[in-house]
Amino acid sequence: MNLSDQKTQSGLSNKGWVKGMKGLAKHGLTKVTKTADSLIVELQE
Repeated sequence: MNLSDQKTQSGLSNKGWVKGMKGLAKHGLTKVTKTADSLIVELQE
């Protein structure tokens, strides 16, 4: 899913969004991938 779309749909403040995304990445649950034109969030299994 596109990172900016997901952020908008979450309804979190910017600080809450960053804290949540860092926490998920720290535990190995998500991975953010940069493509030519966007950032994609992938769930890790």
